[in-house]
Amino acid sequence: MEPFAAMGAQLRDIALTSKTPATALRASGLIERIPEFTMLATIPQEPRWHPEGDVLTHALLAIDEAARVWDAQNGNADRRDVVVLAAFLHDVGKPATTKAVGGKIVSPGHAEAGAKLVLELGERLGWPLPFSQAISAIVGNHMVPVSVPGVPSQRAVRRLITRLTEAGTTIDEWAAVVAADSAAREEASIPSRAVEWIRVAREL
Repeated sequence: MEPFAAMGAQLRDIALTSKTPATALRASGLIERIPEFTMLATIPQEPRWHPEGDVLTHALLAIDEAARVWDAQNGNADRRDVVVLAAFLHDVGKPATTKAVGGKIVSPGHAEAGAKLVLELGERLGWPLPFSQAISAIVGNHMVPVSVPGVPSQRAVRRLITRLTEAGTTIDEWAAVVAADSAAREEASIPSRAVEWIRVAREL
């Protein structure tokens, strides 16, 4: 097996089986071996929303939270790697988009940039295309509840479900990642922004 493919397989195994994937990922040495992961530690975030610190710190908190959420709701064990890795990679687009504007740190377009990067990274890591596409769709849509605040319309929820379904994932997998992102902020943690989206989806 090629080195990057071996790392890709190891990542999936951690995401599938580890109760605390952040600990396993740190111990594996993969963060230091994959440049896109290493870079995350150098990217600051706006302290108001992310008092936990840099993007890597946030991503590691998010993968443990994603694993906890997915296991607590008895999610499909065979899809745990999609959810956990999407949580780890949800802000992978921030290195390319983060800048200071008016004294604040912002990352406009990071979800879309991250979705593209996930596909490139997945190819290098030897992940099957459908697997990468599912993660990419979750990453690319994780900011949707921010762009559509409050209670979403049925039309907005249907459009989201269509985008996710076409990429081979589900609104439940997406919601687990959004919940993890919302919680992985230490004292700035907030209730999941996906709650209203799931409620409307259940009413369709």
